[in-house]
Parts: sequence; structure tokens; C-alpha cells
Amino acid sequence: MTTIYNDGDFNKVIAQKRKIFGVFAGVTIGYAVFCLAWLIYYISLPYADPMQSLPKTCVYIASACYVVFLFPFMGIKYHRVRKYYKMMYYLSEGLKNAEENYFVGFEEKDLQKDNVDAVSCVFKTWSRKKSEWMEREAYLDKEKPLPDFGRGDLVKYVVQSNFLIQYEIVERGALEEEEDEEIGEEYADGGESEAESKVSEETETEAAADESAEETADETAEEEEGVQ
Repeated sequence: MTTIYNDGDFNKVIAQKRKIFGVFAGVTIGYAVFCLAWLIYYISLPYADPMQSLPKTCVYIASACYVVFLFPFMGIKYHRVRKYYKMMYYLSEGLKNAEENYFVGFEEKDLQKDNVDAVSCVFKTWSRKKSEWMEREAYLDKEKPLPDFGRGDLVKYVVQSNFLIQYEIVERGALEEEEDEEIGEEYADGGESEAESKVSEETETEAAADESAEETADETAEEEEGVQ
């Protein structure tokens, strides 16, 4: 089977997460040192010194810049990298599920799964309980290239939390559009096609007619023997 992720992907996202957190830590330490330096300067000034407004203004401006940096950088960038890291961790450690369905198509839209950009892979599977075709959706990481799936291909794939991690094309073009209803009828009839069902009914009718004719002939023969 083709594996979408490898150890290098996991190590890469770990390094990116540490780098972003390192930038945040550096900016925070710099902001704290800046404020502490102005605090020491403010304390060293004589009472009612006209320069007391300078450290206050500098700290106010620095605090505003820090907040502007903090929310987009940590609230968006670091948050998304952290979610991607968690997704990668679960892919390697979480429970996995293997399925085999017919591929329908990709839905490339603004889609997120657990705050990770994804592409929807739509599959078709037959539901014996409802006696109809059902759609099964799996998610592919948008940073990964799309698999070479064709419409109607029978695909065996492995998912974890609905994320596609492994796949194998079992048969190309296994399900054609005109075959959908035929397969559905076979499942609905317990695996027997409509034509086979009609042939079976006709065979049973002919057999019953033959048995009735034989019984009638036997009764006629007995009556003739009784008359003689």
C-alpha cells in the first residue's frame, strides 16, 4: 500500500512547532526586559520629574505592539501548527480503520478537519441495511498530492480519525455508472439478479404443471380399469 506520511513529516512539524515557539519566547523575553529597564529608569527619577512620562509612553507602545504580535502569531500560526502536530501524532499512535470502497471524486473546497486544511475524498459503498448506495467521506491533507484515483476505482484504504494515511487501488474502473443499479438489485435480492429470479419462477411453474398433468393421467387410467 502507498503510505502518505513518513517519519520525516512528523519530525518536520515538530521542528516548525519549536521554531515558532522559540520566536514567541524570544519576543516575550525581549518585551519583559524592555519593560523592566524602563521600570528601573522610572524608579530612579526624582519625584515629579518631567521625564516620568517617557517610560510610561514607551511601555504603553511596547505593550500594544506585543499584543498585536501575540494574537495573530500565537492565536493563528502557532495554533494551526499545534493542531497539525496533534493530527500527525494521532496518525502514528491512534487506532486505524481499513475499508474498501468505490471512488467517486474529490471535493476541493475550503474544508477543515480538526483545524487542518483538507480535501474531501468521496467514496461509494453499498448499505445492506438500507439497501441503497451510501457516500463515505475520507479526508486528505491538503499539503499532500492527490492520489491517482479514477471514478469507479475500487480502492482499499486506511484512515485514522477519517484522515487518509494509506491506500491501494485494487481494481481500475471496477464500478461503471450503468452497473450501479444492477449491483444494487443483486444486493437487494440477496445476490440473485432479476433475470435469474424470473427464470426460477418459470421453471417452478412448468414443474407444477407437469406434476398436475401426471396426476390427471393416473386418475383417468384408474377410472378406465374400474369400468372394464
